[in-house]
Amino acid sequence: MAACSGDGFPWLFPEPDEETPPMPGRCQVDEDCPDPRLFICDTASARCQAACRTREDCTAARRGPAYRLSACDDNPLGCQCDGNQCVEAMCSADEACAASGQVCRDGRCTSSPVARTRTCRVTPDHVVGRVGSRVSFSLLAWDETGEPVVVAPAEQRWTALEASVSADAGGSTFVLSAPTSEARETVRVEVGGAACTARVWVLEAPEPGRLRVVVTDEQTGRPIPGARVVVADATGAATGEALTDEGGVALPSGGEKAGSVSVFHEDFDYLTVAHAGETGPGDLSLPLRRNRTGRTGGFEGTVQGLSERLTMHLGVVGLSSPDEGPGTAASSLLAPERQVDFLLADPQQRRVATLPAGAFAVLESSTLREQDVQARGSAGVCDEETRTLEGTCGVRTAWGLGGELPVNALQLGGGVDVGSLLARAMPSLRTFKSWVVRDARFTLEEGPGAFTRLAPDFSEGRSMALGFPFVLRVPALPVHQGRYMDSVWVLGSAWVPGRGDVPLGLGLGMSTTLADPTPQPGLPSPGLVRVRMAPTHHGLEGSPYVLHLTASSPEGAVSGLIQRTLKALPFDPTGAAPVELRGPFLPVPEGARYSPVDDAGGRWLRPPTASGLPPGTVLRAVFSNGAGRRWVVLLDTSRDSQGVRLPMPPAPLEDRTFLGNHLGSFASLELQTWSLREGGLPDGGPLPLEALTRDENLSRLGELVVAWSALTVTP
Repeated sequence: MAACSGDGFPWLFPEPDEETPPMPGRCQVDEDCPDPRLFICDTASARCQAACRTREDCTAARRGPAYRLSACDDNPLGCQCDGNQCVEAMCSADEACAASGQVCRDGRCTSSPVARTRTCRVTPDHVVGRVGSRVSFSLLAWDETGEPVVVAPAEQRWTALEASVSADAGGSTFVLSAPTSEARETVRVEVGGAACTARVWVLEAPEPGRLRVVVTDEQTGRPIPGARVVVADATGAATGEALTDEGGVALPSGGEKAGSVSVFHEDFDYLTVAHAGETGPGDLSLPLRRNRTGRTGGFEGTVQGLSERLTMHLGVVGLSSPDEGPGTAASSLLAPERQVDFLLADPQQRRVATLPAGAFAVLESSTLREQDVQARGSAGVCDEETRTLEGTCGVRTAWGLGGELPVNALQLGGGVDVGSLLARAMPSLRTFKSWVVRDARFTLEEGPGAFTRLAPDFSEGRSMALGFPFVLRVPALPVHQGRYMDSVWVLGSAWVPGRGDVPLGLGLGMSTTLADPTPQPGLPSPGLVRVRMAPTHHGLEGSPYVLHLTASSPEGAVSGLIQRTLKALPFDPTGAAPVELRGPFLPVPEGARYSPVDDAGGRWLRPPTASGLPPGTVLRAVFSNGAGRRWVVLLDTSRDSQGVRLPMPPAPLEDRTFLGNHLGSFASLELQTWSLREGGLPDGGPLPLEALTRDENLSRLGELVVAWSALTVTP
């Protein structure tokens, strides 16, 4: 046994400031403190510490002048009781500060800043659309130092510069009214001392009975010239072909008997869309995603701002996910992985940790000091137009989630897995923080890639606490192979126009045999999952909150729900009013399959039969060859009940349904189902495949998908 004075550990016994009275003296149990309702005995320091059971316990009226908490009294929002500790209440939307005539910035109510915008950018900044389309624009702004500025919609002045577009009931939504011969600066916004524009190319309506295909870059909106558009019949035989011009437009023949329309370009994903021939749409907008391979870039750095307490620190960083639809961010976040050897206090206890490139881990009293992280990004719109067209740069939001975990969360024996660590440490997420840099610029290069230096900083002022605990009610879990899925992950995020999805918090629930997650300690019933989120901060304010709920099985099947109706974050740690998430989950596409060879010639992708999928559900098949290049196929499960036969890519392009080795092995195949609704709301009208191929809908999947599922299969 050993003892020491508090002088040797000042962080255990902080000196009181002038406004906060000193806490009572030493204790062994709570009853040794003046009032067990207002204090607890911190057994680590044997001192009474301020505590609470309810929010009222944090007020001066309850604590009295002797033990008032100045931080609570001086905060316009007061304090919340979080884990028996009084913490300053935070705001998550301007409405929380409206009574005082203030706005919410970095979780605090503050006076509305004077307009100080010096530069801005419209997103999307380049649009190719047809007459009659509606396009909604957003604004990103910066001050004279390059720091992000949050501009309220009322401060934005949008105007049309030409008659080719017209304002749709004011605001930032415009109708494409008349055709133009090229992309022109047509939409303008003024804010503060800055003005910026968007280029719009309005296409006239196609000739009756003539198929037109418009091919653009999914991430930039720029047209893609030189793409091969192939029309194939129901057997997969090509009936027409055309190259896109400088405007990304192709007019292939053979559309009256089409079974599919495909777009091929060696620098982008292939895309095939099942098509009903002359009864299908005559005007298709088909955006392509650049190949993920070939060029690499992002940011790398050493995590800063970790406390010096004797504990374990764990977290993950990344770059915001571009709008490709759900279920795609996890793989890019977790890869590549690295193996880390370290020793515990006992030299005989050697451990191995498997950490993603974006994860950091620091364990005191051990040799584990992994604070170097790397996050990879994808090409997009950046400052130089030439590099934007080349796909050699990008601008995303850098983010991080990390904090302190109890050392006993580390399993004894075996390896270390970040997911299982977080599962055991969910009650400790109160110590986690969110770090973001809204505009992280990077370049992309071939070979090992180019990584910009950026140090994630979790110190006070540069990060934000996950200060909003609440409870989510989960619908009945989906079934895979006759058994309920056993894990439920919740990712809370902000949707930032021009940047994508930015994680701000998480939650986790487990179940082994039931349709509902197993009851968590302190929650009243099954089916409830705790979630912790940070408010939008450091330039993300005003962005809508999104909840991603993903159920998974040990076999790798997943099914998810997405909710976008959360206007502000609730503070509800006990689950008194759980957030209701609309279901149901989509069934896993177990019956879908791809036949590369059969009696009729093969290359046949078939949707699941009798699967219980709602009308309008889109089946998405993603083939990935050995080089990571993909071929994406879309069909409507209700309209295209017989499936679609894939055409052969035109020579000399490779066939990405094969792995690409000399043995002729087949590429990996992931099958996904998507349920899409107007406005991305469960009550919105369904958006079948034909609606997705109009205008810019395929570039807005992150705003439209409400439910999805996925399964990896073997052709």
